Amino acid sequence: MKRTQLNISVIIFTIFALRLICSCKKFLELPPPDNQVNSTLVFANDATAESAINGIYSEMNNTADLFSDGRTTLMAGLAADELYSYHPGVEDEFYTNSISLVNHDNLTRWFWSPAYKFIYTTNLAIEELQLATNLSVDVRKRLIAECKFLRAFSYFHLINLFGDVPLTLSSKYELNATLPRESADVVYAQINKDLREAEADLPESYVNGLRSRVNKFAAAALLAKIYLYRKDWSHAEKEASIVIGSGIYQLETDLDAVFLSTSVESIWQLSTVQLSVNTWEGNQILPASDLAEPTYLLRPEALNDFEAGDHRKGSWVAGRTFGGDSIYYPYKYKVFGNYAPITEDYVVLRLADQFLIRAEARAEQNDLVGSLQDLNVVRTRAGLPEYSTASQTDLLNMVYHERRIELLAEWGNRWYDLKRTNLANTILGTLKPDSWKSSAQLWPIPQNEINQNTALTQNPGY
Repeated sequence: MKRTQLNISVIIFTIFALRLICSCKKFLELPPPDNQVNSTLVFANDATAESAINGIYSEMNNTADLFSDGRTTLMAGLAADELYSYHPGVEDEFYTNSISLVNHDNLTRWFWSPAYKFIYTTNLAIEELQLATNLSVDVRKRLIAECKFLRAFSYFHLINLFGDVPLTLSSKYELNATLPRESADVVYAQINKDLREAEADLPESYVNGLRSRVNKFAAAALLAKIYLYRKDWSHAEKEASIVIGSGIYQLETDLDAVFLSTSVESIWQLSTVQLSVNTWEGNQILPASDLAEPTYLLRPEALNDFEAGDHRKGSWVAGRTFGGDSIYYPYKYKVFGNYAPITEDYVVLRLADQFLIRAEARAEQNDLVGSLQDLNVVRTRAGLPEYSTASQTDLLNMVYHERRIELLAEWGNRWYDLKRTNLANTILGTLKPDSWKSSAQLWPIPQNEINQNTALTQNPGY
């Protein structure tokens, strides 16, 4: 989709979402207004239906404070062992893993509310698309599949941040207002179902040739990640192999090109919406000038984990002197903003992660040769020597290390990996002995959400 069409899609999405605005308020306990715009008008033909769904993508990258546009990277990076905030403030509670009521409104604003907004909107879209009679069969099938993917993506981050969460597959406010938390196993089962159905119904090609709308391989890539998290090694390997073997994606030989809009490594990227910035994440991290106060910086432990000669440190880490101190920050996105030409889009899924997913899945199945091959593909691109042999235990640790470096400050991967591999207590307990507790692996359910829905319960430790 051309960038000049983004605003049109946002407008159509806004009209479509009017039905949802009031019903989303206070966890969907209010009925929609009587004078609402009939959302079925938005699905009157293929063109308006396309724009409505594209508007969901645009909303995911429309402002600076959403889980889908940088907040997951930043807050999960603080919670893990990647980032620290230069300027003291309420975000330090994520860094010390001691989130109090002071940050509950932020948890709602940055994570809970936007994720459920996208979930409810995709629920409504699926309902309306299933009823639409004027759409071509292929368009309706593809749009429903895209909505299922986006719903699964939102739930994936919710359960990895909060654990058990309400599971809703409906836009009915009466039902959603009092939903209790559902077990992560049940939510994962729905995510799996949505992604398998999306993979079956999405085409291999991208809409308008751009990677800002998901295709079959984006569904396979996220499904591979889900299987990895669920320790279903054979299926994780299978789905990652589908992506790797598609012939559509290649690792960029130039590390500086990985996060460009034109990257051949990107499987899914969110297009820039606000033309004053390239990416919100870059705008949040990069200095506006040499005199600007730093924001989010890399912890020494993250810097020290780079091997000598790793080209990623030179390409993806930048440093400067501020207040007499040498400081370092993520530099995957290199454009701060100020209406600079748009050269970067926000990369969500990319090929290197799929090689590392398959490497881990193969190692877990004791396919050490296959695992080493995948691991060495990523290492070779980084300018590092290949590994030649390793035991299963050593190889898994090598994969964890490679994920630590390759996916540094990227979509909370490190935070999620520490938890799913049972390394959080060991690593973070050692790094943060005065504040770390095992219960901090899940963030608290926002108290204002519990106040509005008494069926919700709080996570232990809060």
